[in-house]
Amino acid sequence: MNITIAKTAGFCFGVRNAIRVAQEEAKRRKGPVYTYGPLIHNRDVIGKLEGQQIFALQDPTELKAGDAVIIRAHGVGEAVYQKLEEASVKIVDATCPYVKKIHDIVRKQGELGDRVIILGDPQHPEVQGIEGWCLQKPYIYQTEEEIISDAPPKENRYTLVAQTTFDQYKFRKIVEFLDKMEYNLYVCPTICTATAQHQAEALELAKSSDAVIVIGGKHSSNTRKLYNLCLSECANTYYVENAEELSSVRLKPDALAVGITAGASTPDYIIQEVVSKMSESNIFEEMLNESFKEIHSRDIVSGTVAQVTDNEIVFNIGYKCDGTMTKAEFGGSDAPLTEQVQVGDTMEVMVVKVGDSEVTLSRRRLVQDLAYAELENAMENKEILTGIVTETLENGVIVRHGDVKVFIPASLCDVRRIDVKTLLNQEIEYRIIRLQRKRGRIMGDRRSVIAEKRAALREETMQKLVEGAHLTGTVKNITNYCAFIDLGGIDGMLHVSEMGWATVRNPNRYVKTDEQIEVMVKSYDPETQRISLTTKFPETNPWKDAAAKYAIGNIVTGKVVRFADFGAFVELQKGIDALIHISHLSRKFVKHPSEVLTIGQEIEAKVIDFDEEAKRISLSMRELEPEEPETEEEIQTTEEE
Repeated sequence: MNITIAKTAGFCFGVRNAIRVAQEEAKRRKGPVYTYGPLIHNRDVIGKLEGQQIFALQDPTELKAGDAVIIRAHGVGEAVYQKLEEASVKIVDATCPYVKKIHDIVRKQGELGDRVIILGDPQHPEVQGIEGWCLQKPYIYQTEEEIISDAPPKENRYTLVAQTTFDQYKFRKIVEFLDKMEYNLYVCPTICTATAQHQAEALELAKSSDAVIVIGGKHSSNTRKLYNLCLSECANTYYVENAEELSSVRLKPDALAVGITAGASTPDYIIQEVVSKMSESNIFEEMLNESFKEIHSRDIVSGTVAQVTDNEIVFNIGYKCDGTMTKAEFGGSDAPLTEQVQVGDTMEVMVVKVGDSEVTLSRRRLVQDLAYAELENAMENKEILTGIVTETLENGVIVRHGDVKVFIPASLCDVRRIDVKTLLNQEIEYRIIRLQRKRGRIMGDRRSVIAEKRAALREETMQKLVEGAHLTGTVKNITNYCAFIDLGGIDGMLHVSEMGWATVRNPNRYVKTDEQIEVMVKSYDPETQRISLTTKFPETNPWKDAAAKYAIGNIVTGKVVRFADFGAFVELQKGIDALIHISHLSRKFVKHPSEVLTIGQEIEAKVIDFDEEAKRISLSMRELEPEEPETEEEIQTTEEE
């Protein structure tokens, strides 16, 4: 039998720190101390702690003034601190820094007006503690089904956090689900990095094992998640609390490869006991000791900041000596390290070199390795990535992915030639097409992503191209006689004569570049793929009711809009102009319309002709003028005749 022990198995930093804090406080007081709830979900450890005068309680009324109470790694709500202060007890806070961070996030975002969504078990003390720092009652979910049955209203902005031990795979799925539902969401990835690594390692271990033993307390949430993850990949997965429960495990004869992992509340000695009992010799116990006590170059370890200066960080990594990291190997901003890191912060780091009395660490190399691994996987799967353009060059742009730079040549920035400076600080989508890790060269391609999306959009648009269809498009280009409208992957032409029912002489006064407008398909030729558009919608046709409004004999009003040698044009309403012939401007002789009218003048006239088919209306001002009386000379001439 080959036994493989997960490197991350056992106590996490938060649990280890809480136990250390409680033990130190018990030694100082030389008497009993109390924890607000069980310090750890492991019966064996709880029993040992009680032997050291460390007892769990749930009700603060059981305390008396002067007692010491330990806030466990799960943390508590703000109201609990107030109750403990009112009881005049000494509060020793051992809340995990990852959990504290969540408390700060929900309080800060609540003050900004956000509602909070928590992904986690509503009965778990960590989730109840987070809820206690929310200014409004949060929404708490564990599954997509719970969201569907009790969906929060979409008019709010939400901050989403997760229980530190929440399943990272479920977290991603739920975030994607909420994004598709178009919630205004600020996502905070609060799953503990150690937990995420622990889960990922357990999953890989299960894939390569014939059987898996998961060790931890039956009430431990994170151990239960590890068990379910392993079970999803290995049907022969067993859940035990300690070595005594191995008697219930029935391994198959062909189970040659056995993986062992343990929850964050499982101490090293219980793991050692399980391994020792499974093996006939001490070889596996020795392997276990090695995994806890030996580190090697390129190992990934969890470190807690013990000391920080402007240019160096000292970490406690659970080794016989501390690890050190320079500012260059931290890889953050140009600010002093004291402004970027605080004592007590925990992070995953890479072992660069192991000496007799010193271990050199790097965060920058770990981040780069993770980024390269992600990019290599993305390139292999032709995955579409997103990133912010941080730099523009003469020949392309730079997109940051973690701590590595992705170069996208100008020719691959778009399907058409663009000024790459317009992409600065913009979030774009791209693919990785070349990666030379040793030379530090990574090339991306945005053009193919845009082309594929335009092709898909074009195919969708083509299905809608029927005569009379109403579409929404974006004005892409304007000429003297037309505008080209992007309908979604394909362009249509809007001729100046089709820009509304009113006469348009300058397209730039009717539409603007990048403006969204509604158009109607006038005609479409599939062979030439020419699309003619119009904004002359039938329902807005001003001639629809014109026959009644402008019947012959009606008196109408309008505005003089232009002159011709033969008369004046009057706008009766948008899209309908009428002509007053020069002979009908007045009973007097008129040489030019400007002698009796001015542009913009409101006039009254009589309809003397209406031709709906030809869209022509003739008016007369002369017929509204009174006839002049005859002179004596005209009367005498008439009588003589």
